[in-house]
Amino acid sequence: MRVLVVGGGITGLAAAYELGRAGIPTTLLEATARIGGKIATERHDGYLVETGPDSFVSYRPAAAELARELGLGADLVGPQEPRTVHVRVAGRFARLPDGLGLVLPTRLGPFVTTDLFSMPQKLRAGLDLVLPRGRETGDQAVGAFLERRLGRGLVDRLAGPLIGGVYGTPIDELSLDAVVPQLREAERRHRSLLLASLADGRARRRSGRAPTPPFITLQAGLASLVEALVGALERLPTVEIVTGVAADSLDTRPGGVTVRTRVNGSPVRRFEGLAAVLATPAPVAAALLEPLLPEASRHLRSIPHGTSAIVSLGYDPGDVPFGIESHGFLVAAGESLAVTACTLSSRKWVGRAPEGALLARAFMRPDHAGAASDADLATMAQRDLATLLGLRRPPRLVHVVRHRAAMPHYTVGHLDRIAAIEAATQAVPQLALAGGAYRGVGLPDCIGQGRTAAQRISELLSGVPVGAGADRGRPVPAAPAS
Repeated sequence: MRVLVVGGGITGLAAAYELGRAGIPTTLLEATARIGGKIATERHDGYLVETGPDSFVSYRPAAAELARELGLGADLVGPQEPRTVHVRVAGRFARLPDGLGLVLPTRLGPFVTTDLFSMPQKLRAGLDLVLPRGRETGDQAVGAFLERRLGRGLVDRLAGPLIGGVYGTPIDELSLDAVVPQLREAERRHRSLLLASLADGRARRRSGRAPTPPFITLQAGLASLVEALVGALERLPTVEIVTGVAADSLDTRPGGVTVRTRVNGSPVRRFEGLAAVLATPAPVAAALLEPLLPEASRHLRSIPHGTSAIVSLGYDPGDVPFGIESHGFLVAAGESLAVTACTLSSRKWVGRAPEGALLARAFMRPDHAGAASDADLATMAQRDLATLLGLRRPPRLVHVVRHRAAMPHYTVGHLDRIAAIEAATQAVPQLALAGGAYRGVGLPDCIGQGRTAAQRISELLSGVPVGAGADRGRPVPAAPAS
C-alpha cells in the first residue's frame, strides 16, 4: 500500500510525515539534492539569514502544532518588544497605529490620531460607518472592495503594501474570496467594516486574554523545522526519501500510479504506488497532468506566478545609526524606491546578528526581481537603505536570493480555478494535489494542505490491507526513451 509523494518542499514533507505516522509505506521524491523547497537558513559571520520565509502567522495553528509535535515547542519565539512597524509614505515614515487588525482598527483612538493618513483620508474611511452593504456577489479585487468601503488612501498606504506584499500580487488584482473572505463576511454581518473590527477588538479585550503576536518563528531559523521533519521521516521505517530525481511523467491505472523520473535529463527510474500526492509547484503539476488530465493542466497553467527577490544586508555595530528600533517598514504606493518592504530582522527577532549589528531583509519590486542582476539588486537595496535609514557604509554581508516564477498570484477568480482543477481531477481519485498555489501560500497553509491530502489518500486506501504492494515504491528499470 505504498504512496508516492512528489515534491520535497514543506507541503510534501508534511504529507509524507502524515502518511508515515499512519504506517503507510511512502516514497518521497524530490527533484533537487536538497529537501525543504524555499525554506533555508544560512549563517554568515554571525548573521542568521533566511532565504525564504522567516516566520509564520500564529492565528493559523498548523505550523506551530507541527513544530510542537517534532519537539520544537520550546524553540517557538515571538518578535521582540516593542512591536513597532512603519510605513514609508509621502517621503517620510509613519508608524502603524496600535490596535490594528487585518488592515482595520480594533481601537478608534489610535486610528484617529495616526499620521499615516491625512484628515481627508480618515474622513473618507469614516464613511464606511454609514455606507450600505455592497450588492456584488461574485469575486472581486481586494483593492476595489476596500476602496468602496474605506477609500483609496487606506488601500494605497496600508492594505496594498500589507496584504498585496504578503501575497506578491497587486491589491487591485488580488482575489477577495481567496485571500480575505472574512472582509466580505464582516460586511454581510455588520454592514460596516469599521464597526465589525471595533466590535471584534472589544470582544477580545473583554475576554481578558493576553494578545498573541501575529507572527512567530523558530529560534534557530525555519530550517530547523525542515531538519526536525526530515529526522522524523528518517526514523519512520515506512518512509524513504529519494533526492535528485525529477518527475518526468505520471501515469495512472485502476488502483495504481506510476511516476517516471529523470536524472540529469536521462530517464533512469520509475516508481509505482497505489496513490500519489503531487506537492510540486503548479507548473510542474500541470506538465505531469497534461497527457492524463488536460483540463486540469489547463487550469493549473492559468494560475499566474511571479518572481521574488530578497536582499539581506548585514551591517557592523559601528555602522548602524543610533535609534533604529523599528521591526521594519512597508512602502506605500507612489514612493520612488526599489524596495517594497524591509524587515529589520535583528530588531524583530533575537539572535539574528552579532550584538549591536543590524541585519536588514529587503524585498525588491517585482519588475526588478525578474530583470535586474544580483549585483544590481544589491546596489539598489543598499542605496535605498542608505537613504531611508542613514546606513552610509557598505554592509559586511550581502546576500541575494531570487525565487523565479515561484510565487502564485491569487488573482480574481482564483477559487473558481481551484474548483475547476478539483473537478477535473475527480476522475483520478488516487491523486491528490497540495501546495501554495491552491488554498494558501503561507507555511501553515502548505503544512495543512499536505497533511489533509495525506489524510484523504489514507482514507481512500483504508480498505486495502496494510503491506499489500509494499514493495511497489522501489525503483524498477525504466523503459528506454522513445
